Amino acid sequence: MSKQAKKKRNTKSNNYRAKQKDYINSLENRVKELEKENTGFRIKESGLKSEINTLSEQLNYFQGFMNKMMSLVYKNVSSNKVPNNYSSDLGFDIEN
Repeated sequence: MSKQAKKKRNTKSNNYRAKQKDYINSLENRVKELEKENTGFRIKESGLKSEINTLSEQLNYFQGFMNKMMSLVYKNVSSNKVPNNYSSDLGFDIEN
């Protein structure tokens, strides 16, 4: 093989290795970007889970409150007694 042929082959090999290195670097950069994005999603997920828990607790509280209100209304309606203020029966004060 002549020197010129070897040089041409080496140039092709070097070009291939350079392209391969660039491709690997671009893949590594993409992995880093996706890892950052994934971290952001995990943080957002954690916040959303916390918000869901808070809303669930509030919903349970209000459902209990409404059940208590409805039982008082039913009890008073069935006894033909309609009070002006349910607050003492519910355990809190309502100011007019």
